[in-house]
Amino acid sequence: MKGSKTQREALYEVVMYDPDTDTRAFLVVDSLQNGMAGGGIRMTPSVTLDEVRRLARAMTYKFSAVRVPAGGAKSGIVADPASPRKEQHLVSFARMIKPFLQELYIAGEDMGTTAQDLARIYAEVGFSWAKMAKEKMAQRGIELPIPDDFDPSSAGGENLEEILTGYGIAEVTEEACHLLGMDPADSRVVIQGFGTVGSMTAHFLSQKGFSIVGVADVQGTLYRPEGLPLEAMLAAKDHMGNIDRGKLDFSYEHLHRDRWLELDAEILIPAAVADTIHEGNVDQIRGRLVVEGANIPVTDEAEAVLHRKGVAVVPDFIANAGAAGGLGMILTGQVPLDPGKILAELGRRLRETTREVLGRSLEENRMPRQVAVTLAEERLETTSPFGPPGGCSIKGKGV
Repeated sequence: MKGSKTQREALYEVVMYDPDTDTRAFLVVDSLQNGMAGGGIRMTPSVTLDEVRRLARAMTYKFSAVRVPAGGAKSGIVADPASPRKEQHLVSFARMIKPFLQELYIAGEDMGTTAQDLARIYAEVGFSWAKMAKEKMAQRGIELPIPDDFDPSSAGGENLEEILTGYGIAEVTEEACHLLGMDPADSRVVIQGFGTVGSMTAHFLSQKGFSIVGVADVQGTLYRPEGLPLEAMLAAKDHMGNIDRGKLDFSYEHLHRDRWLELDAEILIPAAVADTIHEGNVDQIRGRLVVEGANIPVTDEAEAVLHRKGVAVVPDFIANAGAAGGLGMILTGQVPLDPGKILAELGRRLRETTREVLGRSLEENRMPRQVAVTLAEERLETTSPFGPPGGCSIKGKGV
């Protein structure tokens, strides 16, 4: 895990291959609490075991950051999500990973997979992750008031899972501004990526009074110093986060997609791909705050440069912990299935953690990520221990 000094190893690292479908996949269970570990299924042609390992550790820290007693995991399927063979790979993966899905692994969406893909995997397994979570918590005397077919994409009449991450990033951003003495009304924001995470983040930041002056997608960077009209931007984007310029009826500058870094703005939110800010471009940043909306969007070296320049960086496993934290609170019985109460408690916990991490970073002159990793490990030690308590029948590491 980037920035981590711990020598703790993952509990399970599983490498899978189905020669009949040529499906290659990985699963890493970094930790277990209450007999469960949660994390998404990534599908890309380039996903590796090391990548999955890093993401699984990040999931452990996401849960820990918001004090959710669940372990972290991640899986990866080596395939092109746009391939006509996608369903074949999903079915093969489901069959190979079935024991883990039935016993301990709660799978979610990630890069290259959708809610429909998750439904197909669980249909093949014939077992609901909500049912498994209910059984695990029942062993601890906690009754979860959710149906066996609980679907977070329609909880409370809304797509709760999509809302949670963007809401969390906005809460973290506002709290960081308060700590740094920045006024949201005078703070301009640039967001890289306008998919679910980026667009929902923009929505919630706009409600808080922030001005979104720049948005970058695969086609380029849209820049408007006085602020981009958010409703028009949302209406012009597709499900992949690509903005149809032909639908925009306002003036703006169209720049190269890499120029989002150099825009005159106080806050940058990379919400697209990994390692997008690195030693080669970090000096272009003019802002005071970077909030990592994507997973590992800033390299170690770039984070060190930003720290030396006095730019605060909120680490990814805090900033984008919204979905993991919100759903984790539901599945461990910490909050009722009420969207308003879930968001309120999630915001409270993320703000508390942001204050502690940035506060200690300023006091100790340490990089925020170093402080955050230390804090996450401390919180893990004060909750349930690592290992498969409560009815996990899978033993040892599988490779």
